[in-house]
Amino acid sequence: STKTSIYQTTMTSALTVALAATTLATFASAFTPPSSSSVHHHAIIAAPSTAAAASKTALHQELPFFAAPAFQQSNGSSSSSSQSGGGSQSSPPQSATVTLRLPLGTLFDGRDYIFVTESNVRGYEWTEKETDILLDDLMDAALGTIQGGQDTTTTNTNNNNQQQQQQQITDYELSQIVLVPTSDWDSNLLGLGSRYDVYDGQQRLVTLNLLLASLRDSFQLEATSSEGSSSKKRSVALEATANEISSMLMPRKVRKEDVKRITLRKRDNVLLEKILVNNLDDDDDDDEEDKTTTTAVSLPPTNTWSKLTPKQKSHLLTPLSNANTRIYHNFVHLTKRLSLLTTRERLRLLDYIVERVHLLVCIPETSRIARNIVMSQGRKGMDNEAVDDFKGLVCFRYTLDEDDMYQTFDQWDELAAEPAAAISSSITNDSSSSSLSKPIAVGRDIISSACLLRASAALRTKIRSRGGDEVYEWERWLRQELWLQNQLLAKQHEKSTSTTPLQPWQGKDFFAKKIQPASIVLHKFRTRQFDEFSFLSKDVNKKMTKKERSSVIARLDFLRDVIMGVTSTKEAEIVVLDILLRAEEEAASNGGGSSLDRYLEEFLPLVESWTLWMALTRPSPMQRHARVFSLLDAMDDVDSVGAGIFAEEDEMENLKAAMDEYEFGASAGGKRLAAAILKRMSTHLMLEEKKGIPDGGDVSVDFILPSKFAKGSEWEKQWPEEEQRVEWMNRIGNLALVSSRPRSRTARKTADSSWEQKCVDFKKEPWLLTRQLVELDGWDAAAVQDQQKDILSLTDLVWSFGEGSKQ
Repeated sequence: STKTSIYQTTMTSALTVALAATTLATFASAFTPPSSSSVHHHAIIAAPSTAAAASKTALHQELPFFAAPAFQQSNGSSSSSSQSGGGSQSSPPQSATVTLRLPLGTLFDGRDYIFVTESNVRGYEWTEKETDILLDDLMDAALGTIQGGQDTTTTNTNNNNQQQQQQQITDYELSQIVLVPTSDWDSNLLGLGSRYDVYDGQQRLVTLNLLLASLRDSFQLEATSSEGSSSKKRSVALEATANEISSMLMPRKVRKEDVKRITLRKRDNVLLEKILVNNLDDDDDDDEEDKTTTTAVSLPPTNTWSKLTPKQKSHLLTPLSNANTRIYHNFVHLTKRLSLLTTRERLRLLDYIVERVHLLVCIPETSRIARNIVMSQGRKGMDNEAVDDFKGLVCFRYTLDEDDMYQTFDQWDELAAEPAAAISSSITNDSSSSSLSKPIAVGRDIISSACLLRASAALRTKIRSRGGDEVYEWERWLRQELWLQNQLLAKQHEKSTSTTPLQPWQGKDFFAKKIQPASIVLHKFRTRQFDEFSFLSKDVNKKMTKKERSSVIARLDFLRDVIMGVTSTKEAEIVVLDILLRAEEEAASNGGGSSLDRYLEEFLPLVESWTLWMALTRPSPMQRHARVFSLLDAMDDVDSVGAGIFAEEDEMENLKAAMDEYEFGASAGGKRLAAAILKRMSTHLMLEEKKGIPDGGDVSVDFILPSKFAKGSEWEKQWPEEEQRVEWMNRIGNLALVSSRPRSRTARKTADSSWEQKCVDFKKEPWLLTRQLVELDGWDAAAVQDQQKDILSLTDLVWSFGEGSKQ
């Protein structure tokens, strides 16, 4: 997500978002509900069409940066109104993607390329290590043999040597940067120029600015120290060099507002702005600006940063973000390293950076194209993905207050942190508060999956997770939720007698109410933390019996094993997550009730049944999604009977026929499915017999009739016909459920060669179906067929399409 992402607009009516409105009704009417048939790449914000000119200007002045129009609508030769005081806009390129190879001196000359990264979801992350690598490369390329701290101004006088040295210096290619043009450049205020959002290259551009600022300060300090000496000409030259660098970092224009070469997000821009402005000794003059940007942190002159005591350094950096800390350390480190060079070496390094360092500047017209370019190259600073772009949208583009933006941003980071092996035991279910609100780290992949599943459920559409395009569907989901929630709040506000304007529902609420709960619930489901669900808590759902609770856990465990083990069932997770979220909400609000019973006793068994059907019959993706969305519609309709959706007479027979013919042992996925089925059946039998259920864990299957055995062995005597062995080898009747525990090679060899040894192992298993095999005298074709029939008969008891479970 970028600060001003540009999207195609295909909606027939103008989209109006009055983010600065003072009434809730205005905000609620701002979002046009996106239809499933409309193209989803649309402009985020459009200027209000009914407001007067004065009101429109005031509104634009109040809108934060992310609320600017996604792009300017072109009406022939007529120009659109300015966003900033009515000034004319400098139109960014609207043609195909342009790639230019530019020297840094051209890129940093004037105001043609002004950079912002305020909406970049990743801050400045380079440390001294990466900074050293860049500086070492530049010094090696620029200085050549002129290194070691010796001034060669007078020693290298041979013209041939100079020519040879010049031939050794080659251009330095600093790879590609990807820039997206913004639409907020006001030429009346800033003059001719263009502003670009840095989609790729933020780390390099910031570090280059720090390096140039360090060079500038070194020349300026040297000029100041030489003022009293006889070398006045040298002092003037050094001062002119410092001013030249200053114009690259702060390209000033007469009668125009100042602008910095690069600007980070406000929270991360405190020290970088101080460095670029370069008020070395004017600390008093800059106090007012410092107070507005550092929240009461007084910034000392940059030329004193390397001399700060640990206490002063802590006082400076503690209130600031991590990005500011890295900027400080890298700037001080560069300053110290450059101080070891002579004046001649620093001048040569400066000339080389300006003239010989080149970048490939790629300027696509939309952020979508930029994303595809970066993703296709397999690089983006710190592995940027679509969920990171969506994070930027939620936190910055659709959240109004700046403090709320960064608070949501930090909460997202906490949620996206790598989770521990298990949730801390201190996190327990509490009847007074929902477990959804507990801070749990789930990882970025879980958040991405949760967004994919919830957007599919909300939009009733299949969303492809390829190439980063899912972020556009996610944004459509976000906009739909904003519109629905604000419509609801607006109606409630109209009925209330309160005169206090209510806060509109925005990005921060979307994260807290939609993304965070879904991510936590999905994490618990995938990691088998079923006891953490509030609706299964004895304190919350007091009327649920022990058997009912164990039955629900068994169903969830089966769904988890099948969904994660069989590709053709992944769509089932859409409706499973929806049921779990509904159940958690019901438990938090009512402590259980008829709605909760409906989800757990009617819909959950139904989902379990057709998930098994999908795993065995492998229907097309279209058929799978159709069933998912039909079931979601049924859950939304309180009068519907979910079981009636799939109550086809031959459904169960088809399921049993598919299970009978399925070659489970022929593939790894088939073995995982067989393990899930046998585990579920064993759990059902043990519940009926009121026996304890083994703790959740990984299981596998073992071939009862070995796939390979020695010639002349007992197995060959019992199975003399190879055709018969091939027919039954991979059937579920020939598979035994075993715990996934490591076995020695000798034990495996023994187990594969003797029925008696297998019985010894099976007797130790906690699973009832496996232990029952010990009662057989042997394992021949008749025994396998009987076992196959028993398993198929259990299918009617465990799963049913016509009615919910009777457990």
